[in-house]
Amino acid sequence: MTVIAARKTKDVITFASDSILVAGYLKATDKEVIYNKLFQQNDMVIGSTGTGYEGTMMELFSRNHRPVDGGRLAIIDFFVEFREWINKRDSGHSPENDYLIAYDKKLFRTYGGLDIYEVPEFEAVGAGEDFAKAALHLGHTPREAVEVACKLSIYCSEPISEITVEI
Repeated sequence: MTVIAARKTKDVITFASDSILVAGYLKATDKEVIYNKLFQQNDMVIGSTGTGYEGTMMELFSRNHRPVDGGRLAIIDFFVEFREWINKRDSGHSPENDYLIAYDKKLFRTYGGLDIYEVPEFEAVGAGEDFAKAALHLGHTPREAVEVACKLSIYCSEPISEITVEI
């Protein structure tokens, strides 16, 4: 349960994420839980929605793995490699999280696996994505889009984290 929004302009790609953590019927909101939802390393910004376990594994994987270039097929190959890598460590896990990833001046979105496309302007993922997409469509920043999702979805909550990269 979360929301991550991103907008690409001619100069920057900006990401914003909420910080909710849900376990059963327990909700925790703390700046410390953002670590595996939105992070920057190895020339990438990655936002992950779904399980915290998989987000953490992606954070670990991306420390020393990255796409060979910024093409869509290279991003797909990166996620295929991630699937193989995680399967070696946990054969019972099949990656299902949705991701927003910025790499090589491009923004990509995944849908539950290897359905990946390049995002031309803006995108949102997670439980609050419909609210965030509507806000982005109306011209709001990713932070403002996440704020809207936090106000309207019971599965999103502040504080908000942001990362901006120049392109």
